[in-house]
Amino acid sequence: MIFNRLFCNRGILFQNFRQHGWIGILYLITLLFSLPLHIGTEYRDLPQQITSLFQANGEVQILFAITFPVAAGIFLFRYVQSGAPSDLFHSLPLRRKHLLTVNLLTGFIMILLPIWITTAITGWVWAALDQPAFIFGGSSIWMWGLSMSIYSLFMFMLTVVVGMCIGQSVLQGLTVYALLLLPVVVWFIFSLHLQHYLLGYPYDEIGRNAEKISLVLRMASISGAPVIGWELIIYSILTLLFIPLSYVFYAKRQVESATQAVTFTLVKPIFRFGLMFTLVLIGGAYFTIIAPRGSSGWGIFGYILGGIVGYIGAEMIIRKTWLIWSSKLLPKFALYGIVAGLILYVPVANWNGYVIRVPELNKVNSIKLGGERYTYTNGVSLKVDDGPFYLSDSEYMKAVIALHQKIVDSDLSLLDDPINPGMRNDEYVFINYKLDNGKVMKRKYYIPEAEFRQELMTLKQTQDYKRVAYDTYKLEEDALSIGIRSTISPYLKVYISNPQQVREFKELLKQDIMDQTYEEQRSPWQSFAIAEMNQDSSSNDPFQPKEMWNFEIKPSYDRVLDWLKENKLYEQLEFSVDEVASAQFVKQEVNSPGNPQLLYPQSEYVDGNATGNKQVATKNKKIISQLLKRQRSGYQTERDTIYQIKLNVTQGENIYMILKEEDLTEEMKAILAGQ
Repeated sequence: MIFNRLFCNRGILFQNFRQHGWIGILYLITLLFSLPLHIGTEYRDLPQQITSLFQANGEVQILFAITFPVAAGIFLFRYVQSGAPSDLFHSLPLRRKHLLTVNLLTGFIMILLPIWITTAITGWVWAALDQPAFIFGGSSIWMWGLSMSIYSLFMFMLTVVVGMCIGQSVLQGLTVYALLLLPVVVWFIFSLHLQHYLLGYPYDEIGRNAEKISLVLRMASISGAPVIGWELIIYSILTLLFIPLSYVFYAKRQVESATQAVTFTLVKPIFRFGLMFTLVLIGGAYFTIIAPRGSSGWGIFGYILGGIVGYIGAEMIIRKTWLIWSSKLLPKFALYGIVAGLILYVPVANWNGYVIRVPELNKVNSIKLGGERYTYTNGVSLKVDDGPFYLSDSEYMKAVIALHQKIVDSDLSLLDDPINPGMRNDEYVFINYKLDNGKVMKRKYYIPEAEFRQELMTLKQTQDYKRVAYDTYKLEEDALSIGIRSTISPYLKVYISNPQQVREFKELLKQDIMDQTYEEQRSPWQSFAIAEMNQDSSSNDPFQPKEMWNFEIKPSYDRVLDWLKENKLYEQLEFSVDEVASAQFVKQEVNSPGNPQLLYPQSEYVDGNATGNKQVATKNKKIISQLLKRQRSGYQTERDTIYQIKLNVTQGENIYMILKEEDLTEEMKAILAGQ
């Protein structure tokens, strides 16, 4: 009786549902529309196999899960944020723990009841459908209900705890979402700071990991990234932790703190420094990005400006006035500034040894080059096991360590802006060391190829490097068929399905790839064709019946090209000169120091005369034949002269390509000079 009368006071319960029950009703309606109605009315000719119900309109479901519980937390505890209601509720013959319990109970009912009603109706729809658009198991339904319950309760309890520390409802809501985004913003921008001032910092995978630590960003990835156990466990632990915290904070909160921005004196310096440091990072990142190349002063100015704006903004929010000047203002700002400066400086200081650290060969188990790989299976993006990519061949590891040591010993400057590397730094190196102690050491660099040519050549000519870099290990696996399409025209294609021919082609292609010289690997010329290897699929999704791997067929792959000619396939991929009526040339000048431009075939330069330069046309079959045999791949540069070229074909789509001025043959130069 005492529990029902005090902790579950019926009067307050009924009042809460009468006043705020609309939140639960709206939550139920939106969930019903976003899941069971969507599943029941969706039509597909071929049903989609899914492993999670979040793959069916999951973005909308998460949007509701991070908004309605927050609204419930704000409205149910509105009485602690407003003066008169706060005095009224706290004058009732109930202790604070009684008020908190009954309001928490109300919130739990308004959140969980709509979720589990939706779960039950979804199960009924799943059982009743004869021709469903989505195929999934019964466990997926219960997993959806459990996940949505955990997400929603986490958002509700976070809102309640924040409300105990914040005295204004609007600021409470803003703070909830700020806290969800703050770890991502700080991590992202601080990583940007580390990359700019710490040579070799592996700024990688930020986007994917950020989506996992913020429910706000989870909306963008929930349909493609599965909900995994540790994610739910962490949110469950935080939710359970917030419950006793809310009782502790509420017990210590003063009634007079209603309408104040921050209710606890201890929270004020945390709020002040948090806002200030966030703006320090944002200001530094912004001015670093817009700074002219080679300038380091802009970033420092951005840090200082961000700190001033952040500190002043925090003071005005806390005091609820812009009249914040006092004798203590500058000493406090100086103290916060020193702390922020130390946080920024210590990780990038030279004395910590990060930049010059190169592991010894006898302390390295294996090495992988490159970042993480992902595959798309059953509509879900999954990380590929990187075990096979870690190699332990001594020649390969010595070459990697020698290159790393040369980078460390060089005068490679951070002022070249590794955040937006220009054309001087034209080689990408991402090293993953698996050490004897079980740790993984990562380093990432953009380096000038000319300065490290010898070390890069030694590394890239090793068999292990080629096997992983060009995925030749896949050529050792079984394949259903090989599809080959020309890079000049997508309409020129052939298929190899004979098992013997498939084996022969794979073996020859592997030999050509493994025999590449360093110069052939860096060749600027576009490939002759692309080979697509089709394998049996490990996916249950009928929309993904096969796994496909693409391999370039370069002009230097003599074995493969000879084999195609012997099997009467080469001529089916070769574009005939007779099908080209004429060729048009337009000069394009690039002169943008500090702002590298990506150059690639663009139709508007010829068809729309984007440069305004005079066009030169020719019907010379020799020149057209030369163009069909060599065309440059896209590349970046700050200063260069290229020619945008259009081949006018008699049937089908026209062909666009580019050549540098130095690529022109004598015949082409004569035609252009004559005009």
